[in-house]
Amino acid sequence: MNPASFKHLLLGYPLVRTLWVSETIKAFGSYFFNIAVMWYVFTQTGSGLAMGFVVVANFVPTLVFGPWFGVLADRHSRRGLMVWANLSSAVLAGLLAALVLGHFDLIGLVYVIRGLMGVASTLYDPARAAILPDLVRPDDVLTAHALFHSSQQVARLIGAAVGGLAVALVGVGLTMTFDVATLTIAGLLVAHLSEHRSHRAKTAESRSSSWASAREGWQWIRQRPVLLVRMGIAMVSNIALGPTNVLPPMLIRDTFHASANALGFFDAAIGLGIVGGGGIIGMMSIRRLGLSMALALGLETLGLLVVATSPTPWVADLGNFLLGVGLVTANAPSETMMQTLVPGDLLGRVSAFSAMTAGLAVPITFGGVGLVGNAIGAHRSFGLAAMLMALTVLITLLVPSIRHFELARETEVPKCPSSPPLSHKA
Repeated sequence: MNPASFKHLLLGYPLVRTLWVSETIKAFGSYFFNIAVMWYVFTQTGSGLAMGFVVVANFVPTLVFGPWFGVLADRHSRRGLMVWANLSSAVLAGLLAALVLGHFDLIGLVYVIRGLMGVASTLYDPARAAILPDLVRPDDVLTAHALFHSSQQVARLIGAAVGGLAVALVGVGLTMTFDVATLTIAGLLVAHLSEHRSHRAKTAESRSSSWASAREGWQWIRQRPVLLVRMGIAMVSNIALGPTNVLPPMLIRDTFHASANALGFFDAAIGLGIVGGGGIIGMMSIRRLGLSMALALGLETLGLLVVATSPTPWVADLGNFLLGVGLVTANAPSETMMQTLVPGDLLGRVSAFSAMTAGLAVPITFGGVGLVGNAIGAHRSFGLAAMLMALTVLITLLVPSIRHFELARETEVPKCPSSPPLSHKA
């Protein structure tokens, strides 16, 4: 495909089209569900901290089960794991909806069910990350990532807005049931995917213990400095993005003394930026992934800096838009870099470890950022975030294995001067 485009990707790869439809439907329903859950928890408790616990409960399984579920993704059918994860989430969403409709006093159960849904997501994610390279040629992986990021953001923009309207019209419980339908449809669609993995590879993997298999994945990562640096960049950038997740209400209300409408525009701006950035990648053939990632991280830095120095809400919106463009144009090369470096029989484990390390930023984000914002204000907090994001740009440019990384054509080994040759053994 030259130039690569979303249209050609969807027309040329029927299985990618199936997965794209599945994930878009799933994302749309998930934002319905998230809005309903957050509204329910807030109306029942009146506590922002209680809402934060919902996010943490959904995240903790990534830390606890991530490496082991990565082993499962490398040993068993990735398609099967994805189907079971989607259908399990549908059952759990239906259970929570039934409890809400039955008027049970269940704040504690909300955390339990969201935690179990987090377990299902932790099972789904490494299998999903590992199956994508089986569906497209190596030089189209980047476009595929941009497509999925962009479509999920469109689902977020529409799903969050319509979900809020649904809560107002039909209530929390009925709104939650919509996610049951979307997760079920997503699971049925994923069941139609095919995999290209040999029985011999699965048999060889099953001989070792889960602990040994997980350790093999980590040892493989440790021997590839480019992957370690990439994982570190992802974690630091996630921490730098903390103010965008926690402090927008403080920025809009306390700094600009503006209304909730201004907050809505500010949140929408980053989504529009992600959609626009995905479109840019979809229209371009990008091979110098390292430099592309550095430029995108620089754009994120600029966006944070614009927000930090914004005199009015509309200038802050512009900064958030630039941040959104940078987000997708950095994430797509980063994920493509990992998936082109890692052998297929290790991709589940490596993806799980990558998600786990990047996700370590979540406790820092939801704990420390609020305290920093209270101490120095939203503007200065965004300024600190810009400095931290600038550090990731510097690291990307100073590490040769990242800076010179290029996407190979077809099945050639990617150019990566500081990494040892790829192998299937640690």
